[in-house]
Amino acid sequence: MFRKDFHVKSNIAIRGSDRRKLRSNLAEQLPSLSADEVIPNKDAMTVKKVFTHADYTVMVYCLNGDPVFFEWEKQLYPTVYLLWKYPGILPCLITWPPVLDKMVGGADLMLPGVVVPSFGLPEIAKRQLCAICLPDSGAPVAIGIATMSSADMIASGMKGKGVQTLHCYKDFLWKQGSKSNPPTIPFPNVQSTLSEEDSGANPQTNELSEVKPPTDDIQQLNLNGTSAEPNSTSINEQLIAATGAEGDTAELPAASGESMVEGDGVTETGGATGGTEDIVEDEEVEDDIPPAVKMDRLLYQCLLHSLKCKVKKSDLPLLTSTFYKNHILPCCPRNQTLDVKKSSYKKFSKFLQAMQQEHLLTVKTEKKGVDNVVDIDRSHPDVRAFEIPEGDTNDEDEVQGGKPTNSEAVWSSPEIKEFFQVTTKMLPVLKCAGYRQGAWMTAEEVRKAVTDYVKQEELADKNDRRLVVLDPVLHDAVMKKTEPSTTHLAWDKLFTRSYRELTRGHQLVLGNPGIATENQRMKKGNIEPIELKIQRKAGNKLVTLITRLETFGIDPKDFSHRIQKGVSASSSVSALPGQGQGQQVLVQGNQVNYVDKLLTEHYKLPRKYIRGLELAPKSGKRR
Repeated sequence: MFRKDFHVKSNIAIRGSDRRKLRSNLAEQLPSLSADEVIPNKDAMTVKKVFTHADYTVMVYCLNGDPVFFEWEKQLYPTVYLLWKYPGILPCLITWPPVLDKMVGGADLMLPGVVVPSFGLPEIAKRQLCAICLPDSGAPVAIGIATMSSADMIASGMKGKGVQTLHCYKDFLWKQGSKSNPPTIPFPNVQSTLSEEDSGANPQTNELSEVKPPTDDIQQLNLNGTSAEPNSTSINEQLIAATGAEGDTAELPAASGESMVEGDGVTETGGATGGTEDIVEDEEVEDDIPPAVKMDRLLYQCLLHSLKCKVKKSDLPLLTSTFYKNHILPCCPRNQTLDVKKSSYKKFSKFLQAMQQEHLLTVKTEKKGVDNVVDIDRSHPDVRAFEIPEGDTNDEDEVQGGKPTNSEAVWSSPEIKEFFQVTTKMLPVLKCAGYRQGAWMTAEEVRKAVTDYVKQEELADKNDRRLVVLDPVLHDAVMKKTEPSTTHLAWDKLFTRSYRELTRGHQLVLGNPGIATENQRMKKGNIEPIELKIQRKAGNKLVTLITRLETFGIDPKDFSHRIQKGVSASSSVSALPGQGQGQQVLVQGNQVNYVDKLLTEHYKLPRKYIRGLELAPKSGKRR
């Protein structure tokens, strides 16, 4: 939450009433703390209102210059400064120092990076606040919310996300204080949880202080994070699985993620273990191809796939970051994970330079740090020879550049049929054609029924065939009471007045073959178009609101997901005020142009059913 610098909106001394309220909330939410001791009356205390980089509003409470609590969504969370004074108030998980470096960068704690002591994990419930420590000290270095209980962690084989990180040592909240380092604190309640067999060592010795990293490769790492042995595994590759950073989906290799390490009673394992055992090594080796070579091949395959069927000439020029996110990643097979950092190129820009030398594409630098793909060559022999895998990619539900993927059902333009319902006023005229009150008729059927009535009653003017003589029945049906003197009407005006006296309705036949038939029932009134609005929120920020998507069979949640992927902006779905009013989609920024493209190109919706397109941002340079 605080991995980036935040904006301090206000910083004021806390009042006595607010101090008492804070004590009350603290006693309720963290009963293990003594509120009077933690928040004394005479010490200087301030409260800061800050806005984080993710637009969260957080209240930070500082005591003698150090932040001790922060309040987010009406919940109090202790900082590391407070936990160093009261280390035993939260259950604590243990991880390695290199994993902490990734957490400072914003990564969550993944279970492969959690040390499982011989006495087991502390009791933690799902969504419970917990602390994170290092093996050499019980001083917490991070806090977060557990994504599962400790029992579920063991049952899952110590794989997946374990803790959602909120705040950690060396982040920007820590920098608001004295920037002191963690003290050396013995692990709380360790000795009480150990059995006599496990605690044969001197009870005054901290059992976790001698813990070593889980593999010999990590033990031999130098300060640069590389191994002293030329063929050993890079620590970054192991930490990506432990923290979920730089991809968030990678898992540890079987040789490291499921190995068990002994170290003074502490065992790190992919599953629950007790006691000390030998290091378990993976005996099954898939092949002798280096991992970097495998990743190079996967990256090249995804590039060829994207060039052959994803990137269109109209999409160019294309930012390289957008090219990777919206075109390369979706081409990765489902059972594999694409990570450029595990390839020999290490950076996507270096990979593109190599592909440019192969004449697959052309990259142009607009300015420092901003590169664009300006041209692609589909006539390249490798692109022409590439065969697209069927049903084996991750692009199931995404719209890339506003266009649907090949695996989706193809939408066609919706068909809207206009109908008219027989009313009491028009019934005497239309019942001659066999229609009852409340029956639905098309415009052609109305014209035919009125024409048949005129012919049956011989009301056509014999002197001027363009006019119709109004008998009492037809006069009462189409004329107003204020028009008693009218005796003749032209045919076109007769039909127009007949339509006016009927109840209008419509039937929407949607273009998606998967839409249920209930959306194609007859409905009264004219069809309401999809409406786009632009609102200005606090902080002079614009948001785009889209409503009435359900009218055309569009799922608001699916639409929100598509536009979020397409414009790389946050979006949400909320219910409109009032019962049965439907839902609205909110997107950050003025996204009218992209919404127009998505609705017309993917959903095949004519623009006449979209209201608010004039709100699109004006193109051109400002003077």
